[in-house]
Amino acid sequence: MVFHAYQKKLYYFIFKITKSKYNTEEILQAVFIKVWDTREKIDISRSFDAFIFTIAKNLTYNHLRAISNRESLRKEVWQNISHVSKQTEDEIILSDYTDLVDDILLGIPKQKRSIYILSREEGMSNQEIADLLGISEKTVKNHLWKTLKVIKEQLIPHINTYLFTYVIACLAWFKS
Repeated sequence: MVFHAYQKKLYYFIFKITKSKYNTEEILQAVFIKVWDTREKIDISRSFDAFIFTIAKNLTYNHLRAISNRESLRKEVWQNISHVSKQTEDEIILSDYTDLVDDILLGIPKQKRSIYILSREEGMSNQEIADLLGISEKTVKNHLWKTLKVIKEQLIPHINTYLFTYVIACLAWFKS
């Protein structure tokens, strides 16, 4: 009897807030379950309309809060996943470039390779390398310049491939 008397009024009341048939029906069902569960505590001397509409309002707002929390949580998780994914992708690309440079260095004469490693990987200055190897600072600069030129020339085809792959991946991500 209560269901038939209040079902339509509550439906429209809840629907005005949620704008969703599915959510309205779920909340409406929860309202009647709540009324049934508290039937023995209902004070019939007070307004039953106010009682049932208060339940409907509270359940509706609780439902909307829960949806909002899930949505913000989903956005936060997505941002974290995107960041980790991008970071992992960058690490893989860096590792690939490092491997390419290592392969290129294997084809370079030993002294030039040593100077490059001391400069770029060990962080030594040109003067420190010159003193260590017993050569002039100008010779160190020339070897570094020639080594970097070879590395750049041999990396160009790979850079275009990686850059192309990266652009394609970005475009696919933006479309989704």
